[in-house]
Formats: sequence, structure tokens, C-alpha cells
Amino acid sequence: MANIVDYLKWRGDLTLSERPFNDVDNLILATLSYMDFSGIVPGPGQGSVNLADACDALMQETDGNVEERVRSLAKLDPKLITRLSHSKRFGTMQLHDCVDVLDQERSLQFAALQIDLTPTETYVSFRGTDSTLVGWREDFMLSFTVTEAQREAARYLGRALNDANESGRSLYVGGHSKGGNLAVYAALSCPIELLPQIACVWSNDGPGIAPELLPVSPATLLGERYVRIVPAYDMVGILFEREDDPRIVVSSDVSGARQHDPFTWQVTPYGMDEAELAPESALIQEAIDEWLLEVPLEQRAVLVDQLFNALESGGAHTLDEVIESMRGLRDVLAAMGEMDESTKELIRKLAGNVVSKTVEAAASAWQAAWEAVSSRMPSGGAPSTSS
Repeated sequence: MANIVDYLKWRGDLTLSERPFNDVDNLILATLSYMDFSGIVPGPGQGSVNLADACDALMQETDGNVEERVRSLAKLDPKLITRLSHSKRFGTMQLHDCVDVLDQERSLQFAALQIDLTPTETYVSFRGTDSTLVGWREDFMLSFTVTEAQREAARYLGRALNDANESGRSLYVGGHSKGGNLAVYAALSCPIELLPQIACVWSNDGPGIAPELLPVSPATLLGERYVRIVPAYDMVGILFEREDDPRIVVSSDVSGARQHDPFTWQVTPYGMDEAELAPESALIQEAIDEWLLEVPLEQRAVLVDQLFNALESGGAHTLDEVIESMRGLRDVLAAMGEMDESTKELIRKLAGNVVSKTVEAAASAWQAAWEAVSSRMPSGGAPSTSS
């Protein structure tokens, strides 16, 4: 099994002229924005820095412990930074226009940077979220609410497109998770006359956008320039998936919801190691679609708060943690008393469709606990704690 670190070992000594830019190269640059390059990569209009020099500076500042500068729960291998630094393929690329904003008053978390691949091509990388329940909540909100991060992404890409139009450059745009959603939203929000400057937009397991917010699908506007990559067990990219959405399914070396982590995705020297979408993902998509089908846009945020407040009630950080812990199961069930009936049913379906082999037994226990507790759960009230 091989990931993007192995890919750098295989392809790091080959330039883009020898092997053209591909989906794996996109994934590497999409994850690059997870790194906190503040103080290393210049901001807008402040010049650029060689990628190799930026990686070396990051290693020196952290004494090799780059994890402290990773803005994601993905377990980044320090070898990635080292191999990027020594890579003939990536090392000479120029990094610039680094932006990293956290504004609690505006509920804004936004980060992006640009990477010049060649004298005529630039990749715009939007930072995403992680695979935690907090990150998953944000992915839900991005699907049907226009957020400050989306607005900021549209402004950021708009400036990049204007610069590209003046200099005759082409732009690649991409991101992972939230970053994939921001890439698509920003691209489709730009002036129509600037769309030809976009060579390709990648959404790497990013949630879709509700039709009420974006009536025209990304595939309609971008055609083959829209590439969407999801893991075999997909719980994020399926959100508001459209019938005409392209889909490249990639295998992973882990199971369950942890496949959202891009560093677990399996690659070959030529591209993604493709797989079939897990049947459970289709069931989860069906459950989520059914849950939201009859709910007006303005009420969806309430349901999302209900869902994630319950899932987080026992202190769990990921869905697997909720299901693996019997205490977590009890806490979630106890939090469901005042919940909308459709949200209760969605939680049951989400738990019942977890495919991680490490939690299959716990998932079965969840089903048993659900049946036992729900049978004595008063309508509209909390479940009884008596035996």
C-alpha cells in the first residue's frame, strides 16, 4: 500500500515536463495548505519563496517536529516535507499569497496559498477541515449555508483570476474537505468571463452545495475541468452529491470514517489507486438526503445542531469514538429525548452503517442499545435510566 509520501519517492525526480501534472500532484498541493507557513510564505503582494526553502525553514523552526504546524488532525508524515524539499518535481515551485485568518466575531476560519507550478500555471490551494465531529459539522453547514469562509474564498480566487488574466496564466484550484467545497464555490462565484482562466477544479472529498444555493451544477459550468475524488467509505463528499457529479473513488489503508484523511489514500506512480464505493456510503447518503428532503433551507441549521450536539454529548471527537464507547452510546441516547424524530432516525442509521472492522461489534451493540432504550423512551422525553 502506498500514499503520497511514496509517490514523492517514485516521481519526485521527474519534472512536470517529463510527467504531466495529475490527480496525485493535486492532492499533495491541496494538503500543503494544511501547513502553517505563517512567517515563511509571503502574503499577498509581498513576493514569493521557493518551495524547497519554505519546507527547509519549516523543518528548522520546528526542529523537525512539523506536526505542531499542521492545522489538521491528519497525521502528516515529516517525510512528506523532507521529500518535497528535495523533490525535483516540486522543489522549485514558488509559494506566495499566503493568507491565514481566524476571526471569531465573524465565525471565520480561512486559509489559502498559491503555488506557481510553471511560468504559466498556478495552483490555488484552500485549507480544509479535519475528520472530527467539529469538522464534519462544518462540512454540513457549508453544504447549505453560505459562510464567511466561502465568501472569503470567492474574493481570494477572484483576485488570483484577475492577476492570471493580466499575466496570461492558467489556474488550478483545489482543496480537501472544506477546502474542496471552497474551491468549487469560489470557482462558480467568479465572473463568467474569467472562467476560461481556470484549467481545473479539484474537490478532494469536499461536501457539495445545496441546489437552493447553487441551482447550476459544477459539472454543467466546468465540464471535464471539474474533478471530484472521494474515498471508498465516504461520509463527507456524498453531502449534496448531484447526479452529474464526476467521481473518482480511491482506496484507503484504513477503514470507516478515518478514510476522510487524505494521507490514508492509496496511489500508484500514475494516479489514484481506484476502488468501488462502499455500499454503506450509499445508504448514508440516502439517509441524509431523506433527512433533509422536506426541511426548508432556513431550518436545516437547527437539525444540524441537534445532530452534532447529541453526537458530541459524551465528549467524543470522531464518529468512531462515539460508536466504540458504550458510555458514548448512552450519552448520545440520553441527549436525544427532545430531538426531532427524523434526526433520531438519522443517528440510528449513521451508527448502523459504520463499516470499520474495528467497530463492527460496537455498532451491533449500538443497535441493541437503541432497541432497548427506544422501547422505553417517552414521546418527546428523555430515555428512562431505570432497568
